[in-house]
Amino acid sequence: MKTLSFIFVFLCIPQFAFAALKIGVWKENITPTLSERSTSCMGGYGLPLTNPRCGITDAHDYLSLRALFMANNDTQFSLLVFDTTGVGDALINDIRQRVSMLTNKVDVDNLIIAATHTHAGLDYQGIWGGIGSEYRSRIVDIAARAIIQAQSTAQGVKIFAAQTHVPISNRRGWGIVDDSVTTLFFDNRKTDQPIATLVNLSAHPTILDGNNIQYSSDYIDSLRTNIERERGGMVIFVNGILGDAQFSTTERTIEKANEIGKLVANTILESEKAKQRVMGTLNVSTITFTHPVSNTAILQLQQSGALDINLDDKNQISVDLKYVKIGRYTSLLTFPGEALSRLGLPIKYNMRGKYHLFIGLANASYGYFIPSDEFGQIPGRNTEERFSMDKYAGDEIKRIIDSSIK
Repeated sequence: MKTLSFIFVFLCIPQFAFAALKIGVWKENITPTLSERSTSCMGGYGLPLTNPRCGITDAHDYLSLRALFMANNDTQFSLLVFDTTGVGDALINDIRQRVSMLTNKVDVDNLIIAATHTHAGLDYQGIWGGIGSEYRSRIVDIAARAIIQAQSTAQGVKIFAAQTHVPISNRRGWGIVDDSVTTLFFDNRKTDQPIATLVNLSAHPTILDGNNIQYSSDYIDSLRTNIERERGGMVIFVNGILGDAQFSTTERTIEKANEIGKLVANTILESEKAKQRVMGTLNVSTITFTHPVSNTAILQLQQSGALDINLDDKNQISVDLKYVKIGRYTSLLTFPGEALSRLGLPIKYNMRGKYHLFIGLANASYGYFIPSDEFGQIPGRNTEERFSMDKYAGDEIKRIIDSSIK
């Protein structure tokens, strides 16, 4: 009778509670060598082809590439996150092709290539001077090998989630912004030792301004270093709904960036005390977004070869977004650019569960996505509109996402 009772209880417990979800991580230094620096430029400030910061020789902290491989049964989800402003389409395609050439153990369809969006990193898109061919070839190889190394180190984990808030403001003047920080903590399933921490935060890494001439991951360096020092394991930072989100400060120094990074790190570590266990199977679905580019400046940059985006014969972009669920209470969405708060937050609210990660500049760097009713409506500010592919791209991508994740 006891045996039958045990079997009955076992069958009543969802099998995903015992799912052997595995993760592996890897990190590489992608700071250019001295010879590579002479032919490469920083990105992120000024209009395209203006404010060139090329031939930079100094680095405050090293730029990194961080890889996260996640697998459950036959399903994979992988992240490659570069310390850079954004990653161009051809570069993303070359990395995927290199991975496919080297291994069949990584599902490249579910491999996401993203940017932290530091403006003190290199210009992987080409519009502020770009990077040299020597450096480009090296990072393609480094990226492919990094995700393979992450896959080879994958081990069973326990996952925990936590959420907290930090002081972020909306730089376009709206009283709405995503000030949340959602964190996933991955610990070894047998030893409970920390393996990785995945941090999702919406705020431009632009404490350092356009006058900066040192390579840096901005406040992200201090954030990652402080968590790793206190908790152990490796930190992977992914940006969120950051199109109009920033830390408000008039101090544009390394010292201020370090201070903000430490503040956020301490807030995340404090949130871990209230973490909740995440149990469930890994599910990954694909949402395809196709839309025309009507911005003539972007079209001219692409046609001249200065901007790395793929367009079809109708001047349309096409990109796959990934919607990832871990059990019932945790979900993750990749997004191909910088969503503004009034667009991204409603999408995030519709995502499944309690803990939502919204990863911007993932699988593409297609500029700002703005609600059409906000387009051109901020007096004296049109930065985001200038870098938007089309007035209605934001509305359309939201419609497609909402209909797909319901």
